[in-house]
Amino acid sequence: MFGLFGANKDWQATINGGEHSVTVKAGDNLLNAALEAGIPWPHDCRVGSCSTCQCTLKSGKIKPLTDFSYVLDPDQLKSGKILACQTRLKSNVEIEVELSDAPAVELKSYDGQIISAKNLTHDIKELVIKCDGDVDHSGMAGQYSEVKIESIEEPRSYSYAKAPKQEKQGEFTFYVRLVPNGKFTEWLFAEDRVGEAVKLTGPYGQFYRRDEDSTMVCIAGGSGMSAIKAILEDSATQQIKRDCLFLFGARTQDDLYCVDDMVTIGSRWNKDNSFEFVPVLNMEPEDSNWDGARGLVTDYLKSAYVDTGKINMSEAQGYLCGPPPMIDAAIDVMVDQGMNKENIFFDKFLDASSMPGGR
Repeated sequence: MFGLFGANKDWQATINGGEHSVTVKAGDNLLNAALEAGIPWPHDCRVGSCSTCQCTLKSGKIKPLTDFSYVLDPDQLKSGKILACQTRLKSNVEIEVELSDAPAVELKSYDGQIISAKNLTHDIKELVIKCDGDVDHSGMAGQYSEVKIESIEEPRSYSYAKAPKQEKQGEFTFYVRLVPNGKFTEWLFAEDRVGEAVKLTGPYGQFYRRDEDSTMVCIAGGSGMSAIKAILEDSATQQIKRDCLFLFGARTQDDLYCVDDMVTIGSRWNKDNSFEFVPVLNMEPEDSNWDGARGLVTDYLKSAYVDTGKINMSEAQGYLCGPPPMIDAAIDVMVDQGMNKENIFFDKFLDASSMPGGR
């Protein structure tokens, strides 16, 4: 009984010695409260898998929602590191965190409905949601929104598949991959869902193009095409002065999509710089008509571009989006070949089954 004392109370979090202060409501987590207050708190997955939102608890008591040791090592735990997305408060607290230099964007929620859900491949759909009222699509290319339907308790996170400034008024486009036993994706793929009501909340995430002039080396797989495509659309629109290589890893030709979009982006790219899109297939039958790149996308990056001297990895930035094994392998190759790890930005696409505790 005494353990419940204060469980339903709002608490105050003082951040970086008073630079910010935020009220964390009962039942809410520290990260969500900070984001709603417009504080540029680093974050990516928001489910305790990536450690991006880690901070230091200087004083006060908290309730961890998951085991922090899932992503934090013993030394980090000993020093007071916690995961803001998995932290509820049991008292007023003092927190230290290195805030992001990205512009703070206010979280907004909109009601809307599905207006299109067309197949791009056998297991990826383009989902278009039209939101009601005065909609401000204020996110950056590379960020994501939460998608919530009434019949499933937890929302799902999907990256914008178009640069926000390229969208029609009030519309949001996502690429959704069918996940075996995934509640949301099996619901979406089961029948025509046009007209179904949804709620969107966002923007979230720290995946966006940094302002540099170095070569962009982009790698994506599966529905990870979405965030990279949005970033490249935005880059072409803004006529940034950077060379770009985009390697898209897929199994077979049946898994390729957005090829025409990449041609369009290439035609709009700054004419003083190069843009190259290369699909790399790792399960395409040997006797097929495919005459393009084959193998693992990370192996191809090394053999075709690093070993040949076409790209100096120490003078490039990496942008990675897709399944965790592909991203981890790409990071290893990039770092091994001289890229500064601080110049590698990524968004790992975790399905609900791979999140701590499941969803």
